[in-house]
Amino acid sequence: VPSVAALDLSGLDLTTAQLSILLDVDAGVWAEEAALIPDFYHQFGDRLPTALWDQHAALVARLDDAGAASMAAE
Repeated sequence: VPSVAALDLSGLDLTTAQLSILLDVDAGVWAEEAALIPDFYHQFGDRLPTALWDQHAALVARLDDAGAASMAAE
């Protein structure tokens, strides 16, 4: 997710609270979604490019890190 500073928000009338809501990523919800991906991938067997499995593993690792960071902040 980009930082607020990286976005061109000209012409938008958004409060800081609204931006926070728009840019919020719920790592738990994404982790639940990511857990569904392997069943879909298995349908393709050996035809599925290894790069997709690699991307999935990287996503899960980022979500794990985000979840751990979120729990540490609480």
